Amino acid sequence: MNYKKNQMLPSSREQLQNEGYCILKDVVSNELLSRTRDCVYEAITKHADLQSNKNQSPGLMVDSDDYPELSGIVGNPVVLQSLNQMGLNDCAFWKAVIISKPPGGPRLYWHQDCLMWDDPRSYSEIAPMIFLMYYMEDTSRENGCLRILPGTHRKRHILHEMGEAHTPEINDMKNLNDPRFLDYEGEKDLPMYAGDVVIGDARMFHATHENQSDERRTVITIWYHPHFDDLHPRTKSWIYQQFHRKHGKWPESALSEILEVIPNYSGDTIPMEYNRFPDERLI
Repeated sequence: MNYKKNQMLPSSREQLQNEGYCILKDVVSNELLSRTRDCVYEAITKHADLQSNKNQSPGLMVDSDDYPELSGIVGNPVVLQSLNQMGLNDCAFWKAVIISKPPGGPRLYWHQDCLMWDDPRSYSEIAPMIFLMYYMEDTSRENGCLRILPGTHRKRHILHEMGEAHTPEINDMKNLNDPRFLDYEGEKDLPMYAGDVVIGDARMFHATHENQSDERRTVITIWYHPHFDDLHPRTKSWIYQQFHRKHGKWPESALSEILEVIPNYSGDTIPMEYNRFPDERLI
């Protein structure tokens, strides 16, 4: 990483804290991008015929559990170093998901991904959970780029009252006039280049445009938990158990690539029950 990029990192952290997102440019080598694409396109080929017609809004979703080949992008040292330089230390990995929107795929509904609204950290300046999105192709409004509502990670929005994300009911939503699909004041498109990464506060509302192209639009979304040791014990227990249930059987060669982000928890606290709804502490 060169000096110029290092100089950008303090402003990236400020943007992430204030607006809920930032973008790091050119952080995936051609070799890593090629390796990741091979894994991703193999997974899509394997699972595309199994995609339910009731999951049209998100598109095809494949968890990282059976794909240790994703360890390179999960443990991408360039990005992990950047997160450290932004002050996002002690990041613990939960999971990654391959998300592929086919040609003609509709908009993805507005949602936020935070699962731990019972944890006091969820109401603080520092995100308890962040997502990193690596697109396998360049994205634009035409092929379904990301849409965001900056600032909604720290400020209540009407969308907070409109239901939970990723339920069968919303995944099957065919009424594009539902408020969860509409345009909102202040929203922003984030077209991306393959090789860049968008870092988002999981509390921020985000969505996508429809894919009007004749090609799939595919992203890998990776969730990390910064300052893992400062989270509530029940939150840490849940992340630790989730990680080992999903990735504990990955081969040592894959685990060695993500060693820096493997959650380490030795307590015996009961894992949290996930909660997607903020309480009155979010104003």
